[in-house]
Amino acid sequence: MNDASRFAASCSSPKELITRLQFGTTDVWPEDIALPARWRYMADLIDSDRGLLVEFDGALSTPVADALGATAELCRQSATESVPAADWQYLRRALGWLERGSSGVDRALIAVGDELALIGLDGAEQDFSVATWLCIDVLDRFAAAGDTVGYWVEYVYRCESNVAEQCIDSGLVGSESTELSVAV
Repeated sequence: MNDASRFAASCSSPKELITRLQFGTTDVWPEDIALPARWRYMADLIDSDRGLLVEFDGALSTPVADALGATAELCRQSATESVPAADWQYLRRALGWLERGSSGVDRALIAVGDELALIGLDGAEQDFSVATWLCIDVLDRFAAAGDTVGYWVEYVYRCESNVAEQCIDSGLVGSESTELSVAV
């Protein structure tokens, strides 16, 4: 288990983990996880069997759910190819328009989409720390299932394990082109 996952697992509560993520005293992302794996993780965190859209089914307005679905698709696309900046900018404008008059859970999830759009626009340094913290915070504050935060922290560990196995099998240790497939 990587140090970050071990540290996250040792937190006494999701609130402690969220506080440590918020203030940058821990990061659930190991440094050797390639950007495509991180983009896939964020896409799955939004839109999968245990993702935000499922966790908040019925609690989100339809426009916000649609915008989050679009965010997940851009994340999936970013895992395999470059997404034009105009697509990310369009998403940011749409999210900004939706923020007006939204409920608490809608606003929290709009912030997740906006952060991912900013990451997509930042071609050089794509740091997923804030987006990960926002997602875990939203899950902790609004999700009904108590084990959801632990599931997504463990998912990062499975990503790291799968990348290490694939690197050993293919001889591509440390390669940015390492492909990852994780079933949720």
